[in-house]
Amino acid sequence: MSEASMCKKILLSGQAGFRVHYCESHRTIELELGAMSLRLDEDALLLMRDALDSSVTKLEALHATRGSFRAFMRQLNMPD
Repeated sequence: MSEASMCKKILLSGQAGFRVHYCESHRTIELELGAMSLRLDEDALLLMRDALDSSVTKLEALHATRGSFRAFMRQLNMPD
């Protein structure tokens, strides 16, 4: 294996069942989710981050709205 094809991986983040590595040689990010692995270039990681941030924000708003609706209905003594 040539030196150019060897990966120099740096662990960026690691938790149980989830890791993020950066390969300096190839300038790629590798996401490990259990037994599944996904390689991305740096631009794709930034796009994924933006999409996930937007999704989390919308999910939190959805939960807050549902919680507010339930609290309002309880004040009126009405079931959800």
